Amino acid sequence: MGLKARQICTTAALAAVVSFWWEPAFAEVCDKIYPGWDGQEFSVFNEAAAFLTNWVGLAALFCLAIGSTVLRLRALLWVGSLLGGLLLLMAITSWGDAGHEVWQSAIKEGCAHPQFELIHLLSASVLTAMGVFLGLRQTRRARSLGTTRA
Repeated sequence: MGLKARQICTTAALAAVVSFWWEPAFAEVCDKIYPGWDGQEFSVFNEAAAFLTNWVGLAALFCLAIGSTVLRLRALLWVGSLLGGLLLLMAITSWGDAGHEVWQSAIKEGCAHPQFELIHLLSASVLTAMGVFLGLRQTRRARSLGTTRA
């Protein structure tokens, strides 16, 4: 066997061995955007969950959950609404990031949904609207019960 044939056989053998242990490579850009990314493509629900699980989103969800179950803590609903509004403001100000090369790479790798801006905007809008709705409902309910505490 000549030198060229030996190189071809060696390369083919190495490629076969490496292909047995082949795993999807986690892109560096995905680690920067979503550090806990597990290699699965993002669906609409994954994108919304990833957006709402930063500290502001978790605090808003916590305030809404506690404030909606305890009548005397309705001020927490308004705090949750304000935090939801902060997320909404963040989604509005980051509109247009999809054109940035980092986000384009993340979309190509599958760690960001192609419509992530719209998903972020809708998630924050729903969170804020839910907080305002629950806050108004609790305020009306407290007035009908004769409670004067905020």
